[in-house]
Amino acid sequence: MNVPDIVVFLGRFHPLVVHLPIGILLLAFLMWSYDFWKKSTAFSQAIAFSLLLGTLGAAASCLIGYMLSLSGGYSDQALNWHMWAGIATTALAAWAYLSFTLKLKSNKNEHIRWASLTLMVIVLSITGHLGGNLTHGSDYLTEYAPIIGERANQLPLPRQVEAAMVYDHIAKPIIQAKCVSCHSDEKKKGGLSMVDAASMMRGGDSGSLFAQPFTENEVLRRIHLSESDEDVMPPKGKTQLTEEEKKILAFWLKHSGAFGLALDSIGNDSINHLAAVYLGLAQGGYDQAQMIALDSVPRATIENLITEGVVIRELVAGSNSYDVRIPSSVGHDKGIELLKKLEPLFENIIWLHLSGLGLKDEELTSVETMDNLVKLRLDNNDLTDEGIKVLSNMKSLEVLNVYGNTLTDSCLVNLSDVKNLKTVYAWKTGITAPRLGKVMLIGAESSIE
Repeated sequence: MNVPDIVVFLGRFHPLVVHLPIGILLLAFLMWSYDFWKKSTAFSQAIAFSLLLGTLGAAASCLIGYMLSLSGGYSDQALNWHMWAGIATTALAAWAYLSFTLKLKSNKNEHIRWASLTLMVIVLSITGHLGGNLTHGSDYLTEYAPIIGERANQLPLPRQVEAAMVYDHIAKPIIQAKCVSCHSDEKKKGGLSMVDAASMMRGGDSGSLFAQPFTENEVLRRIHLSESDEDVMPPKGKTQLTEEEKKILAFWLKHSGAFGLALDSIGNDSINHLAAVYLGLAQGGYDQAQMIALDSVPRATIENLITEGVVIRELVAGSNSYDVRIPSSVGHDKGIELLKKLEPLFENIIWLHLSGLGLKDEELTSVETMDNLVKLRLDNNDLTDEGIKVLSNMKSLEVLNVYGNTLTDSCLVNLSDVKNLKTVYAWKTGITAPRLGKVMLIGAESSIE
């Protein structure tokens, strides 16, 4: 529907105008309550005048509210309930006003006043609640309620950021704070609701929320527009996304919502650091109390590896203990070559990232000799149960990520031999057991609802 700009302009005054009759009608009810309690008529004229103003104000609110509804973007059912409740409030206010001005038998008139004013306040409250649902979403009132509220039932934060869920812990709070007021089931700007995963997967008028190629994603484009731009999300006048929130949402969009996935299953050090700051969590803390004395590695050796593309970070200054990552961008063959060149550092590697290199079972044997390795990322490779056997003798390994490998429960026999293993990230594998003794198998299929 093509609506004249002047109609939309006037309609947007609805939130401003509607609060005036609400206050006036509630004041009339309070004055009447006082008179009723004191068995007095001291406020009768003031009540009648307030009811007249409130009725006129409510009628004006209904009119400009209808104009606002023509701009679209609202659920028809929610809008109709709010509209008819507003009309009912106006009618009850008018009825109450007449009860204070018409000459009726005293007893009958008192009953009409009592009924009309009481019903008016009840319907007024319902109308306000329905209007709040249109603006903020249906769970706005109960979000912080104990036991039943959304906040009371959200997932608790883990101790380490790597275990944080991409959607539930990181993206969802931003979406609820900055997006849902315009994209709820009651108010679908652009035909898009962001209240849950199913709604977001359906998308809106512009297509899928997670449209590819990623660089042409419509939501990504809108959140990076200037605040003065007509298409910016959130719209100008509302609290804008911070740069950190934009980066988090961009990461979330790029991974198609990453519903049910933890950060550690994706493997992105930059977003891990950003999320750690955003959530106030420790990022894979290295316990200095458990630090062992390690021999130094020639600086030239480390510099040569860095020059060839290996990312190397000392965990604690002067500790000679390193976090080492071979980026997936180097490719399979180069990755295997670099893994062999890490041999001078084998005793000093505490964390090792080998994500997305296409590693085969037989290419994993060198990892077995890294005696001090605590955290190992093997996600998105071509490993099978056979390849996991080489890990069984690793005495220091505590955290293992095997996301996206062709593994089954058969590999658990070998994992049970890893003495200090505490956590295994097993999304997108054939592993189904949720636990292995004291070891948590996070993301195993049997633990996902």
